[in-house]
Amino acid sequence: MSEFCGIESWSSDDLQTWSSNGLMIDPADPTIAALCALGGNCGRPHIVYSAETSTYVLWVNAGVPGYVIFTSSSPTSGYTLSPERAIVGYQPSLATTQAGDFSVAVINGTGYLAYSLIDFTTLGASIWPPFKQSIYLQQLTPDLTNTTGDVTHLTPVGDLVDYQAESPDIFFRNGYYYVSASNTCGFCQGTLLIIYRSRSITGPWTRQIISADTCSGQTTGVLTIPSCTDSNGNSTAAYIHQADLFGIAPIAGTRTAAHGHQFQALNFNEDGSVVDLDCSPSVSTTIELPTTSLYSNATSLNVTSTQTTTLGSGNSYQDYFINCTLPQYALYQTFPVTTSGNLSKVGINLAGAGPTGNVSLTVFRYSNETALVAPFYVWETLAAKMVHPEDISQALMVVEVEVGAQVKSGDKLGIAVLSEGVSNVCVGMRSTGNGTIGGSGGKLFADGVNQVSLRGPIGKTSPVVEWVGQEIKWFAIVE
Repeated sequence: MSEFCGIESWSSDDLQTWSSNGLMIDPADPTIAALCALGGNCGRPHIVYSAETSTYVLWVNAGVPGYVIFTSSSPTSGYTLSPERAIVGYQPSLATTQAGDFSVAVINGTGYLAYSLIDFTTLGASIWPPFKQSIYLQQLTPDLTNTTGDVTHLTPVGDLVDYQAESPDIFFRNGYYYVSASNTCGFCQGTLLIIYRSRSITGPWTRQIISADTCSGQTTGVLTIPSCTDSNGNSTAAYIHQADLFGIAPIAGTRTAAHGHQFQALNFNEDGSVVDLDCSPSVSTTIELPTTSLYSNATSLNVTSTQTTTLGSGNSYQDYFINCTLPQYALYQTFPVTTSGNLSKVGINLAGAGPTGNVSLTVFRYSNETALVAPFYVWETLAAKMVHPEDISQALMVVEVEVGAQVKSGDKLGIAVLSEGVSNVCVGMRSTGNGTIGGSGGKLFADGVNQVSLRGPIGKTSPVVEWVGQEIKWFAIVE
């Protein structure tokens, strides 16, 4: 089992550009490290705000019974472990059942927990399913740190679909409670997307299946974007379904982090039922975001007089994908400099499933593209970094090269990415042609492994070729 590496939160004001808020709990703390080594691994973290105590309550899945609770005065940091666990209303045996995937939410001032209960007495099938599990609902205490009252069991049909339900989320819209869920998946290539709905939290509940494979993924949850209410008292909020698209992951594995995500607005029929998910490649989602005036705790940024320019491939579009052609190719991403100053750092994204060798990153300055791909050319090395296998994870992580060199507007720079191992290493990449948003103005060159001689029918072609319309995801800071 991999070492617990923490829980990181991200925030966005447009659902496109995201910023890390850092770790919410310290993974190096011995108590937390031991706790998160238990079954559940502190997974599926969810935060709710308790108006009664003016605290943020972080729920995580780790061991038995029930769930582990952390609290903080801030939504993004400073969480302390509660001495008491949150106990679920139905968990008949700690030895043979475990509360698994879950979600917590505050609906009309009342907190609710939706959780799957795994029944380990159903183990033993030669192929599938691994076990049975199903969804339970329960109200939370006013401080949102525990459960209270009776339990509702969501098995309206009573078939294997109900008894393989996991990854629940709970939300409310126009008089209906909804619970979204998947079937047992475990980072698979696609599974059912289930929607339960009811006028009452205690039922009766109606079940829908709105996607056969969740667009080659698994549901994560439904994000409610708050809005106003119309003259009939109905909410005009948007409900964004989120899915992990494990089916497109270039790095396979039972817990692969190298995968994509899908955000898609749910649409509803007049009877409250949910329209089937649209998995067509051309589907797009447009929603109206709330204004910042809705947030009373909003704070302004402190702006200093230091002038810093960020160059890069950009974040205003979401057409990036993962390219895992290292070490089959060495990659050379060039980019223009549009301002003068100190080039403090250059960064790219790297990922890999157990890479077997170092990855070298070299930031360089060159004269022109013809010279760059010509034989015997020597660029000016500005900085270099060796990334070791233990520093590369399955998830794309930012790797920075500290530079500290003076550059001027008009300089031609680049970053070379080479792998010394034999297993695949991945970078973030995007297309810059065929109707997509244009790139930074640089070009991506590639050289096949050990291609160190002229090519072509008459022996005049450089082994270093341009990958037209492709660009590595990169950034550079000029101060």
